[in-house]
Amino acid sequence: MKKKFKIGGILIFLIFLIILLLAGYLIYNKSFFLLILLFFLLLYIVFSIAVGSNWKKKQLFAKRSSIMFLIILFFLIAYSLRLLNIQYLQKSKYVAFMNEQLLSINKEIGQRGLIYDNKGKKLAFNNRKYTISINPSLLNDEKIHNEIVKDIVAIRDSGIVKLEDNVLENLLKLASEGNKYKRLVKDIDDEQKEKIDELLASIKREKIKGSPKYRTVLQFEKSIERKYYKQDEYEKLIGMVRFTEESKDEKLGISGLEKQYQNYLVEKKRDIPKLYGLNKKNILALSKETLFSDLNGKNLYLTIDADLNFILNDEIRTQFKNANAYEAYGLIMDPNSGRILAVAAFSKDKNLLRNNIFQSQYEPGSIFKPLIVAAAMNEKFINENSRFDVGDGRIQRFKKTIRESSRSTRGVITTREVIMKSSNVGMVLISDYFTNALFEKYLKAFGLYDKTGVDFPDELKPYTSSYKNWDGLKKNNMAFGQGVVITPIQMITAFSAVVNGGTLYKPYIVEKITDSDGTVVMRNTPTAVRKVISEDVSEKMRSILEDTVEKGTGKRARIEGYAIGGKTGTAQLSAGKSGYIKNEYLSSFIGFFPADNPKYVVMAMFMRPQSDIQSNKFGGVVAAPVVGNVIRRIIKEEEGFAKNVETINVSTSKTENGENTKSSLDAITYEDVMPDLVGMSPQEVLTIFKETNIDIEVVGTGLVEEQIPNVGDSLENVKKVKIILK
Repeated sequence: MKKKFKIGGILIFLIFLIILLLAGYLIYNKSFFLLILLFFLLLYIVFSIAVGSNWKKKQLFAKRSSIMFLIILFFLIAYSLRLLNIQYLQKSKYVAFMNEQLLSINKEIGQRGLIYDNKGKKLAFNNRKYTISINPSLLNDEKIHNEIVKDIVAIRDSGIVKLEDNVLENLLKLASEGNKYKRLVKDIDDEQKEKIDELLASIKREKIKGSPKYRTVLQFEKSIERKYYKQDEYEKLIGMVRFTEESKDEKLGISGLEKQYQNYLVEKKRDIPKLYGLNKKNILALSKETLFSDLNGKNLYLTIDADLNFILNDEIRTQFKNANAYEAYGLIMDPNSGRILAVAAFSKDKNLLRNNIFQSQYEPGSIFKPLIVAAAMNEKFINENSRFDVGDGRIQRFKKTIRESSRSTRGVITTREVIMKSSNVGMVLISDYFTNALFEKYLKAFGLYDKTGVDFPDELKPYTSSYKNWDGLKKNNMAFGQGVVITPIQMITAFSAVVNGGTLYKPYIVEKITDSDGTVVMRNTPTAVRKVISEDVSEKMRSILEDTVEKGTGKRARIEGYAIGGKTGTAQLSAGKSGYIKNEYLSSFIGFFPADNPKYVVMAMFMRPQSDIQSNKFGGVVAAPVVGNVIRRIIKEEEGFAKNVETINVSTSKTENGENTKSSLDAITYEDVMPDLVGMSPQEVLTIFKETNIDIEVVGTGLVEEQIPNVGDSLENVKKVKIILK
């Protein structure tokens, strides 16, 4: 008996322990419904045992009460099991029903990152566009048919957007066919959408008893359109986004900075659930991740100065057309940091996507000569006054005759004159001081054996070969810019090292990258690659190149009263193994200012300029004036606009002979009335008035907000125009 009692006690203890553990588990997992069900089940079992054991002893009332309690308890358990089935076994089914009524899933798409210039001007941005569509089959619903018709008629008659004249007839036909999608209008902007929203909200609705309040069934499908500031000016630099085979339904950067920084710029996409309360109005909070996640791409801030870029592109474009060139390129760089301040690229090939400044190679011609002279002076082979006998302008090397480009370059000339007169023979004599190995060492030091590392996609590596594979003429030809093949960005980067004190800097276009809150996530800083020549040699080279503009081949870049340095270049175009194309050139000029302490290096290149006169195709005639005009306009900007209030004379300039000469810009001449200047930049105002004798007074910074005289006023006898910027 005692043994049975012990076994029964152990079983009761184990059952009690299991119940406690099960109850603890349910509490831990917050399954309170199952906990209550467990409680009812235990109560039912205990009570049933108690009633059964005392059944014979109970009175009739007690027996009936027990039976009723057991029945009630049974139904409670049955109800609980039903709830268990609903909440656990068929949970997904009923959640779907709930979501259909209370939960909406919105496809949220962030915006692609914006691109700014170095002053915060938007160069690439996003415009929201909307497509209005409808499910025509909804017109078959008599309860809402009339309300839908009201919406369509109101939009059609408003004139906010253009709908088909027979839009209702078409929709009714589609409805009869069971069609579930019809686009009514595409590409409306925010302003149009807002007007349509206001229009639909103002329509009087008929309340149908037993039906919920009508909401328009029109769908506004949002899309983001990528837009660019002055696309013709920035397309080759900023690039573009397109759908590709790999991207499927996502636009990717396919060229330029859009491609280079795709991973930073790209927007994120996510399905965002919105859970409504029972009143269908209030939106309930979900997770922090949903509420606070940033879906926008990062923003790029460039080193590009939009004002300088406008000037450069304006001058390069004009000469590109005037010279009837096949291609034209321009660059402005800060030689002391590698920051690229302006880029211009034009081509007669309208389908050309690549930017030839970074992605095409050329023989540079004579603008290459300063690099070799600087190297020779750095090695102390020569100084600025060393003398070279160029004879009758011809020299023999390895059974080849190398000639001067100018018949006036004869006899004994100094190192300074070799650059000033752009002597090919003089450069051959200077190159003779070098061994092939040492010559190659300096080419590498100037970065001409590697990519510059500029943050632009698909930069080409220079076409090079080891000095061990050079023929006898290779070194001599490279000395005056033939036989060496480089990109324009490599040329201006190497030249900058010649005039900035002797340091080669890595060029870059993006200053920093920020998130939507303005937090900097990446920053580029000036990177000194190596010291190439001494500061003393660099100073002497600046002096030589200043004389080249003042008295040599670069005279057409000269600006009275300002010290400008530079070098002309006229390179023959290679025809491969067959030699060079006759009378076709890459005409170029590379200049810098101020000459004593360069702040800007400006390069202009024109591929295959056309002229009946041979000399009019040369760099000194085609490219040098362009660089001069660019520098002249930058000086005006710095001396005028930077001081907020200045009077800037924009009258025509004069030649050395005192003759008036038109600027290379095609300005509009307003002889009768004042044009509308509001919203223009100061540079654009200067362009408009540059062929007049009207002075421009500038107050403030930014874009034109006010003007004196007013729009439409006569300009007769007007000597000065005042513009107020903001």
